[in-house]
Amino acid sequence: MTDNHVLRRREFLVRGVFGIFVVGLAAACGPAQAPAAQPAPTQPPAQQAPTLAAQPAPTQAVVAAKPTAAPTTGAPMRVTVAQGVDPTVLDPDMHRETPTNNVIRHIYDALLERDADGQLIPGLAESWKFTDDTTLQLTLKSGVKFSNGEPFNADVAKYNLDRVTGKLAGAKATLNAANYASIGDVRSLDPTTLEIKLQKPNPVLLRYLRDKYMVPMQYTKDNGFDALVEKPIGTGWYTLKEWTRSDHLTLVASQASWHGKPNIDEVVFRPIPENATRVAELKTGNVDAIVNVPPDQVDTLKADSNVDVRTVPSARITGLFLNALDVAALKDKRVRQALNYGVDVDSICKNVMNGYATPVSTWATSFFVGYDQAGKRYAYDPTHAKQLLTDAGYPDGFNVELLTPSGRYLNDVQVVQAIAAMLEKIGIHVKVNAVEFGVFAKMTQDRTIPDMFFAAWGNAPWDVYDTLIALARTGGIFSWYSNPTLDDLVDKAGSTSDETKHADYLKQALGVIWEDASHVFLYQQQDLYAASKRLKWQPRSDETLDMFSASL
Repeated sequence: MTDNHVLRRREFLVRGVFGIFVVGLAAACGPAQAPAAQPAPTQPPAQQAPTLAAQPAPTQAVVAAKPTAAPTTGAPMRVTVAQGVDPTVLDPDMHRETPTNNVIRHIYDALLERDADGQLIPGLAESWKFTDDTTLQLTLKSGVKFSNGEPFNADVAKYNLDRVTGKLAGAKATLNAANYASIGDVRSLDPTTLEIKLQKPNPVLLRYLRDKYMVPMQYTKDNGFDALVEKPIGTGWYTLKEWTRSDHLTLVASQASWHGKPNIDEVVFRPIPENATRVAELKTGNVDAIVNVPPDQVDTLKADSNVDVRTVPSARITGLFLNALDVAALKDKRVRQALNYGVDVDSICKNVMNGYATPVSTWATSFFVGYDQAGKRYAYDPTHAKQLLTDAGYPDGFNVELLTPSGRYLNDVQVVQAIAAMLEKIGIHVKVNAVEFGVFAKMTQDRTIPDMFFAAWGNAPWDVYDTLIALARTGGIFSWYSNPTLDDLVDKAGSTSDETKHADYLKQALGVIWEDASHVFLYQQQDLYAASKRLKWQPRSDETLDMFSASL
C-alpha cells in the first residue's frame, strides 16, 4: 500500500465518489478497476491485483451510460441463467446472499450504482457530496416511478433509510441494518434533495448505499413489507412475471421504467445446485449462462464450439465458522488453532479446486483495504494440532457437526468432505450435514447452526471492515465469536475519516483474529462462468449478473 493510494482513496471517500469495486475479494487501498473477464486458461491464472481506475470529480457523480435498446420482432428475446440456488426472498433488505441480489437488482434500483470498472455511478441519485465529514447530501432523479405507478422522491428515500436504521415504527429489523448503524438522521429537504446526518464518519457508507434498493412507500404501508417477499415492486429494468420456487423465476422488461427498454425482454433464473446438471443444461442449450463451473470441467467446456468459459478473481473468501459462543470445546483458543493446523488448505486448492483458489491468511486478499502483507498463514501441521488438542483436554478428540450448503459455492460439498477427512486424522470426528441453500440461509440467519459451518463471504467494498463487522465483531450478524480487543479495533476503524488509521486498525484486527483463530481460514475463490457464445455478456469480480446490460 502506497501513501498516494491512501490519499486518493481518502479524498474520494470523504468528498464524494468513492469508486470501489468489489467482490473479487479485495482491492488495494485506492479505488480499483475491476479485473476484466478473461477466457479461462487451461492452467489457473496467477492472482493479480486490479489496476487503479480513473476517478471522477469529488463532488459530482458521473453520468451512467445506458445499454442501447435493440429492436425486437416476433418472439421475446429471452435469456436463461442457471445459478446454484434459488433466491430466498425478493425483499431487498431481508437477505444477505449474492444469488438473491442478482435477481433483486433487476427489479429494484439503489441510490448509487457501480459500473463494471468498480466506479460508483448514479442510480436513483444523480449526484452526491459530503458537505462535512458527517453530512451527506444527495440529489435524486425526478420523475421516477415504481412499477405500480407510485412516485419515487426524497420522502420515499427517507422512508427506506428509516426502515433499515430501525426508526420506522412497527417495522421488523432488517438483515442489512448493521451497514447503516452510523446514520443518525435522514431529512427530506425537498422532493429531490436528501440529507443524511451521520453519528460518526463512515468510510464505506457510499458503498453500502449502492446496496440499499428502494421499495415503494404506499404499497408497503398498505400491504406490509412481507408483501415484497414474493410480490416485489421496484423502479428497475424488470418486473416479476412468475416464480415457481426451486424451479424457475421469470422477469419481464418493465413497460414504464425510467431506464428505457433493455435488450433482453425476459430473463429466467433457474436454480440448479448440481454441477454436472448445470454444465449439461448449458451444453444442450437449455440455459445461456451458468455460474460456478466445476474446475475439472473447464477444458471440456472450452472444447465446445458453442460455449465460452471465463474466469475473474473473486472477492469471496471461504472459511469454517466456529460456534465459539456456545460449544464448550470451541471456546478454547487452542482447539480453534488445532482445527486450523489440521486442515491442509494447499491440498484443497490444488486437488479439490484444481488450482482455481488461493490460500489466505485470514479474511482478506491482497487488494482489500486493511490487508496485511506480513500476515501469517496456518501451516498444515497435524502433529502440532494433536498436541494442542491434548493440551486443551481433548487427547482423543471429539465429535462435531459441520453444516454446508449444497451447490451454493464452487465445489462446496467436495471441499467440506475433504476437510472432514483431514480433521478425522487429528481426532475430530466430523458429521457433514449438506443442505439446500434455502435451509442453510434460514439456519444461519436464525442462528440455529450446529458446531460449525462452511461458507464464503463476498466483500463488496473491498474493505476488511465490511467483513469484520459482520463475521467477527461481537454481535455481528454472522458472528459466533467475541473478543473485546477485536471489537475495539473494528469500532475505531469504522469511526475515523483518516484512511491511514482506518487501514492500520484493520491490519491489527486481522492479527487478532489470526492469533485467536476466530475461524478456520481457507482460500479466495476464482469465479468460473460459462455462457453460450450467442450471449454478449461479461462477468464481473463482484459476482454481479446484469442481464439488463447484456444482448443477444
